[in-house]
Amino acid sequence: MELVFRHAVKKDLPALKKIFRSWAESDPGILDMLNASLSGGEDKNLRCAVLEAAKTIRAGLLWYTYAINEVRVVALGTGPGASELDASERLLKEQILEWSEENISKVTAKIPAAMASSFITNLKSCGFMLEGISSRFGTGESPEIRMCKHLLHRSIPYSGIMQFLKELLISLGYEVRPEGEDFGYRVKSDYRLPFIHSSWHRITRNGPDIIVHPPARILELHELETLFFPLTIRTKNDRPLLLPMEKKRAVTLIDLPPAYSQQDSLFGATPLNHQRDLRINNLTYSYPTGIQKIRKGLPILFYVNRMGAVGSGRIEEWYLDEPKNLYNKIDEMGYFDPEDVKEYAASSGPKAGKVMVIRFAWYRPLKRTVPLEEIRTIDESFNPQRTRSLSSESFKAIITAGNSPA
Repeated sequence: MELVFRHAVKKDLPALKKIFRSWAESDPGILDMLNASLSGGEDKNLRCAVLEAAKTIRAGLLWYTYAINEVRVVALGTGPGASELDASERLLKEQILEWSEENISKVTAKIPAAMASSFITNLKSCGFMLEGISSRFGTGESPEIRMCKHLLHRSIPYSGIMQFLKELLISLGYEVRPEGEDFGYRVKSDYRLPFIHSSWHRITRNGPDIIVHPPARILELHELETLFFPLTIRTKNDRPLLLPMEKKRAVTLIDLPPAYSQQDSLFGATPLNHQRDLRINNLTYSYPTGIQKIRKGLPILFYVNRMGAVGSGRIEEWYLDEPKNLYNKIDEMGYFDPEDVKEYAASSGPKAGKVMVIRFAWYRPLKRTVPLEEIRTIDESFNPQRTRSLSSESFKAIITAGNSPA
């Protein structure tokens, strides 16, 4: 089954009224905003996006732009079969990709408490954080939960993470206490709720790791990269991964640049970002090469043989094992022909018999395919025969080329 992420149109109104019913019961003005977003009128700040599967809307998102680079979510609703498809999370991630391309820097959402349990988990998985709670105590009304997501359009070096965390916590209303190279933090007394005592927490370094405690746990780089996507964190060992594949597999896995799209647009000549074809499976496999420094959040360059570079994403999870074990522990492996997978197993060495499987996220097709000949003017040593690491400079240059006119 294929999914379609697209902007809503007038014919979607009956389905969207059902999807947003609970929100409209809390705020009847939402239906007026929904109608306005579909009217094609002068107010271009009001917009609505949907995730569709089998010609049925599975999730809808209504929002408006209220500052040059800020967005406010009005409603997020789900339709039939949404939970099986993780529809609201998929819709949010696709919309965040679009917002990032529009240089949006902050997204806020107010959620009625009655619906909070249905959506907060999905919002957090996409990088939203709690911003506050609007109390309605004494009125008989439920409180409102305020969530926000900051989109940071920059890259920071690993050496700057501790300072970055200090600035983040101060901006969230914490006080910070230096402890040598480490620091403690707690909510400022001015911002504490009644009857609550705020104890000190600490962030420390332990070799290459950053530890948050109590309770003690490692803060992984990809957590920050997800929280502040499209933020990237640079380490001296990070090298983006080149992931080559045949076109036959690519068309079942990712959305290709416009010239190679095999789907007819619902909007004719409307710009590509008004519709994107998605796949349920975001898992692929390859030779277990170029993975010495692999990590969650590492950028990926997707390359289709005899075409060129077609898009980018980030590693969400990765596995290295024998094919039979991978099939036993990963449900989505059922999409692949076992004999095909076996062909990608290492034939010798410590990884003999093993295949690398990658689950990816935040996939973005390039605006145009970058052919091999052009890539080699950027990087003479570029070799797309097998999975391998790329220099960060080559990766950035190829992405820039793919998002620029030929």
